[in-house]
Amino acid sequence: MFKQLYLKFSPKGVLDPDDTNHWKEKILYTFIFISVFLIFIMCLANFPYLIKQNYWAIISTVTISYLGCLILFFFPTIGYKKRATITSFFIYAVGISIILSVGPFVAPREYLFFFSIVTSVLLGWPGAIISIITNTITLIGIGIFIKIGLWKDLFMPTDPLDLWFQTSTDLFFINVCTTLFVAFLFQEIEKSDREAKASSKLLLVEQVDLIDSKNKLEKEFKERKQSEKALLENNELLTLFIRHSPVYCYIKDVNPTRSVVLQASDNYQQMIGIPSSKMIGRAMEDLFPPEFAAKITADDWDVVSKGDLLRLDEELNGRSYTSIKFPIVQGDKILLAGYTIDITERKLDEAEKLTAQKIADEHGKQALIGRIAGKMAHDFNNILGIIMGNTELSLVDCKDAETRKTLELIFEQTVRGKNLTKNLVAFAKDQEPKQEFFRISEKIDLVLNLMRKDLTGIELLKEERPGVPELLADPGMIEHALVNLIQNSIHAISMVENPRITLRTYSRENHICFEIEDNGCGISKENLENIYEPSFTLKGSKDVSGSYKAGIKGTGYGMSNIKKYIEQHNGIIFVESELGSGTKFTISLPVIKKELTSEEKKEIQKEIAHFKKHILVVEDETAIAEVQYTILTQKPCNHKVDIANNGQVALDLLNRNEYDLISLDYVLPGKFNGMDIYHHVRETNKNIPIFFISGNIEFLESIKDLKKKDPYIGHLSKPCKNIDYVNGINQLFGTVAI
Repeated sequence: MFKQLYLKFSPKGVLDPDDTNHWKEKILYTFIFISVFLIFIMCLANFPYLIKQNYWAIISTVTISYLGCLILFFFPTIGYKKRATITSFFIYAVGISIILSVGPFVAPREYLFFFSIVTSVLLGWPGAIISIITNTITLIGIGIFIKIGLWKDLFMPTDPLDLWFQTSTDLFFINVCTTLFVAFLFQEIEKSDREAKASSKLLLVEQVDLIDSKNKLEKEFKERKQSEKALLENNELLTLFIRHSPVYCYIKDVNPTRSVVLQASDNYQQMIGIPSSKMIGRAMEDLFPPEFAAKITADDWDVVSKGDLLRLDEELNGRSYTSIKFPIVQGDKILLAGYTIDITERKLDEAEKLTAQKIADEHGKQALIGRIAGKMAHDFNNILGIIMGNTELSLVDCKDAETRKTLELIFEQTVRGKNLTKNLVAFAKDQEPKQEFFRISEKIDLVLNLMRKDLTGIELLKEERPGVPELLADPGMIEHALVNLIQNSIHAISMVENPRITLRTYSRENHICFEIEDNGCGISKENLENIYEPSFTLKGSKDVSGSYKAGIKGTGYGMSNIKKYIEQHNGIIFVESELGSGTKFTISLPVIKKELTSEEKKEIQKEIAHFKKHILVVEDETAIAEVQYTILTQKPCNHKVDIANNGQVALDLLNRNEYDLISLDYVLPGKFNGMDIYHHVRETNKNIPIFFISGNIEFLESIKDLKKKDPYIGHLSKPCKNIDYVNGINQLFGTVAI
């Protein structure tokens, strides 16, 4: 019973069990927990005697202290420092009340000693200093009271002041030494803890680097194995062709002094009467008379070299060829022959077929996602519409401030839910992200607040390193990704006895990183490669191992959506998981700053050749437009820049002004998109540089053909680095005389 009561009301903080503050919290709570029961027993045993002796000061102080302990026990949400300070005060108050009631020589002065020790443990050096000062003042004050005869009629010894000075000096010395020792001990423990955490974080960063290197090596190894497999297949094919060739042929190693036979056709072996077992590996001079061997080896073109054997396909001027070269022996004559086949078109056809099949498969998946997203959005928006409408009606007549605040929160979140469904449909249609600057930590706090009901009973740890810059990204997509990842963690720990989710945010090498780690059921190695596949899930009917609580289901599209969101932002997502031990997802997104750094300005200064030009920036996203305006108008570029936030404004500005270059987004609000602006400009000006900034899938397909026809256009995908944007514009200026 006592254990259950202790666990029920113990603080549910977000401290790491390895943190010294965690153990201070445990020490404080354990002390309060014990005090609740011990004081109660003490009161039952001593109160009759205290009442009989009229020690009402002791009774009052103990009663108030007990009530205070009850409050601190049942309401552990009060701040730690406040609870620690109140607890220390209660100990001191009880000790003083006893001393004042029964006299300094009868009362147990251990309370003062205990007060300073507890204070130094719970509050560290500040508490130790304050407790020492408090006890010093108390001992001096008691001496003054003895001097004036306050306890004259109470069991006072002869020469009480001298005795008090002697005993209080001993108490003061022991008290100071012990208190300072305890404070120093806890300071060193906290210092060691901080150093251990710093080392742990450093190891974590190195672990991420090692994982990146490991993934790269695995990729290179896989590609090399594929290349070796293809090479082996080519060698086997060539050997088979040579052996069964209808003409007499062989392969030898080209050596100007001594050529060795590597392969020979069956009919060639029969013709010269030498079997392959005796021919392969022997030089021409050993197989034929000198004059005959000289004719064969006279021209290096008459054979397939060892290099040809290892690499059939040759790349010449962008085209692919397969060559076979061999001698034809007729009587005493040797005819040098061979042929070369241009297989460029065949390779292109095969590549196009593979690409077409891949695109068809992807479109099929996306079409299915689109249908599901559309159906979900339609049904969910109907539900949200009912909630939103009734909430608005309730707000009209609501007079209670607290109720109105709750209704406003409901209305705000229904609007957010409606935006999320729009974002889901936009994702299914491959639309590019809408980008704003925001802090990832604030977005995480928002999502945790939205999901606070689902997080009940879960230990939530947050680790945020200082100095993480703002993220330029689609807030809806990032929010959707966070919701999915945290929801997956909640599901994964549904059967864990002590569920825990850890969220970390930090920046590393111009990337903003955030991690979501749980101690849940984990993912097996054979399933890790499949988690991003649409419709793949391990929940519901697929949960053959019983890892998830009954009723938990998954659509199978959450992780595929998250991966696509991250890739649309030029980011990376990777997972570490061990079955039965938990899962950690790490997401890394590039930092796009609001202006060029000093290092970037110095780098650009060396390359830039065009200054103070008149540029039109056509961009509907305010955050991106402001960044482009800032980096183009400031040093070292010093351009003059006009901004158009839609197609109509862009057309109006083009009709009124002459520009040296146009920075153009493809997706624009209104009836004119970026391609409409492009065609309008080209009707009157064929040479003005136009720099497209877009990550739209439809546009990326068309820009390839457009570049072949128009040499005065450039392109970067969103999001892009500031220095790449400036360099791209500078290079485009160089294509035409301005």
